[in-house]
Amino acid sequence: MLNEQEINKIIKIVKLEAQIILENGGETYRVEDTVMRICRSFGLIDVEPVVIPTGMFITISHDNLATHTIIKRVRRRTVNLSKIDAANLISRQLTTGRISLDEAIIQLEQIIGDKSKPKILTATASALSAGFFTLLFNGSLFDFFIAALCGAVIQLFSFLLQGEDMSNFIISLTGGIFTAVIAITATQIFNMGNMDLIISGAIMPLLPGLAMTNAIRDTIQGDLVSGVARGTEAIIVAIAIAVGVGVVLKTLILMGGGLN
Repeated sequence: MLNEQEINKIIKIVKLEAQIILENGGETYRVEDTVMRICRSFGLIDVEPVVIPTGMFITISHDNLATHTIIKRVRRRTVNLSKIDAANLISRQLTTGRISLDEAIIQLEQIIGDKSKPKILTATASALSAGFFTLLFNGSLFDFFIAALCGAVIQLFSFLLQGEDMSNFIISLTGGIFTAVIAITATQIFNMGNMDLIISGAIMPLLPGLAMTNAIRDTIQGDLVSGVARGTEAIIVAIAIAVGVGVVLKTLILMGGGLN
């Protein structure tokens, strides 16, 4: 039989688990499944989690008497699959009895409090991704290096904007602008390279592939609200990238510049 203190610890754990998964790019059905598994492992059967990309509503009833409701607003969302994996590992260890409630709370709070990001590694990965996408589009070695430069600059600048709590729309819009400016400047100065291929490869890391994938998976799972919300977010981000690139190219045309 669970006492009130243990119930409160379980409630805190499911809130932290749900927050970590949602904030770092996890699907809503994964959050609901994790909450259900944790609660049922402790004998809490009457559990009703309702999760959307921007928040969660979780109701837990104990002995058909006490009812606890959790409401958590999720404002910041990013992609950090390592944190999702760590949260899933903790939930599995907790449900199998390998760690205690107190240990789970401590580890989950450490995950949430971990703000360190390998910025150099992330920027390098973004640069290589942009560069190799350009090669995939039959770009030259020059196109590869310019696209890689775009990817690194965009990623480093996005870290700055994320620190200022900028929305994904602004980050994507700015990324599109930086990509077009760097591509146009490089091709005009060196008089070589394919601007179209550079831009196409450099914007690939910005595209909301994970958001669209989660939208499809949520919709298949029956979470229609989450599916539509994530799909709309993915479309808006894609539009922001296109607008950023298009504004620069249109400005160049109006100024009488030529496009390679």
